[in-house]
Amino acid sequence: MIPQSSTATWRHEPPPQTVNGGEVPRKWNEAEAAQWLSSDTAAEMLDFPRRIAASIVSIDGNVSRILDIASGPGSFLKVFLEMFPDSVGIWHDASDTMRTAAEKELDSYASRISWVQGDMYNFAASALQPGLDVVLTSRATHHFTPQELAKFYAGIAPLLRSGGWIINLDHAYLGSPWDSLFRSARRELIPKKRSDDSAGHKHEKAAPEIADHIAALRNAGITEVQIAWQAYYTFLIVARKP
Repeated sequence: MIPQSSTATWRHEPPPQTVNGGEVPRKWNEAEAAQWLSSDTAAEMLDFPRRIAASIVSIDGNVSRILDIASGPGSFLKVFLEMFPDSVGIWHDASDTMRTAAEKELDSYASRISWVQGDMYNFAASALQPGLDVVLTSRATHHFTPQELAKFYAGIAPLLRSGGWIINLDHAYLGSPWDSLFRSARRELIPKKRSDDSAGHKHEKAAPEIADHIAALRNAGITEVQIAWQAYYTFLIVARKP
């Protein structure tokens, strides 16, 4: 296991804030990570697109090695381990709280999982081995700038075998007027579990647009890209390496 370093960036970390005259990321503490878990209202809704992703990959062929970056409680990885019973998975996140939640969620698959605590902004430091069949990530890259997103996908591409998949289930900025309209509509259908401002996590900048994801993937050499599902501002993008 790669130990968590003092520079690790958490799965749901807010963007950098200016501290003492410099750009220093504000890390989430474990209490905030636990609060995110308890305030997550979208888990049930997102089970469907997770299963869509697994079904698409299953039609394409067998899967042996799966990496889930910013895995959190391991919900996405669990669906793939269930769909591909001969596969092994790599859980990758920086939070001890998320790991504890994932160990409980993934208990039935424990013998098939490697645990790596690392930074999604610099996952290359985790020395992950290439030849992966699938790389998953969910509800994390909306914290990136478009430039950081491009770097992220460019780093993933060499880890995939030819024909391997990058799959991202995340939120996007939809532009005016749709972004605010869709967010309001989603709150009507899926209200917050808590009304106080500390529930969930804040965003100081807009998420990348879906077009940013498509462009970044293609610039990384992943030219087969498709949006497989979308609800409000949350989308599932599937991309296959040539």
